Amino acid sequence: MPVGQEVHRVEVEKWDGIAARARSDLSLRLHDADFGAYCARVSTMAGIAPFLGPLGGRDVLEIGCGMGEIATLLACSGARVTATDLSSQSIAVARRRARLHDVADCVEFVVAPGEQLPFPDERFDVVVGKAILHHLDVRLAAHEVHRVLRPGGWAAFSEPLGMNPALTFAREHLPYPGKNPRGADRPLDKADLAAWEAPFREAGHREIQLLAMAERAVGGHRLPLVRRLDRYLLARAPRLRRYCRYVVITLRK
Repeated sequence: MPVGQEVHRVEVEKWDGIAARARSDLSLRLHDADFGAYCARVSTMAGIAPFLGPLGGRDVLEIGCGMGEIATLLACSGARVTATDLSSQSIAVARRRARLHDVADCVEFVVAPGEQLPFPDERFDVVVGKAILHHLDVRLAAHEVHRVLRPGGWAAFSEPLGMNPALTFAREHLPYPGKNPRGADRPLDKADLAAWEAPFREAGHREIQLLAMAERAVGGHRLPLVRRLDRYLLARAPRLRRYCRYVVITLRK
């Protein structure tokens, strides 16, 4: 079996299993009114909503939609949404979530890999994703993201970084709230960032969650003082950025 197919098999098995767990309608209800409110609340999405701008009436692709949280919020923001995922079970939950929020008519869900998007060239104004790029083959997927974007289009992704040895150990061996089983994913390193940014006319990234990665260990509760300390340290000691938990990548075609 080719390596790419084996990776996909492992990921489908993992996410189908997670999505198959019983969920009530109440558990699928979202607390944020729209995508902007979500980005303002979730620290790993910092800066994405302002970078993308108003989404009303725009054609937006979400790659790796999982169980539809972001796809639903994008539709609540007025976007025409297309959302892809490898896991058919996740897509089924995502459709259910969109129906619960009365935006099912605004979202098309497609089972497809990020390395082979089944869309024509220059189809979308915006491409977004959360914790998806590190599951993909950058040699293929970066070209695909670039291909389906219209000239001048924007893309933004929030991704885990893999350059902190202590964090790598924790991901591999330590329990913490909300931890999913490891699949075939590999958090990004410096070379990966350069490869994702290479096809685009404009590109940048911002590392986030140095000390504030402790929020993950306490169930996602906000630690405002720690967040402020992070901003201070990362502004004054750029070498510390490689040790952050996440990175926000912004691209323009």
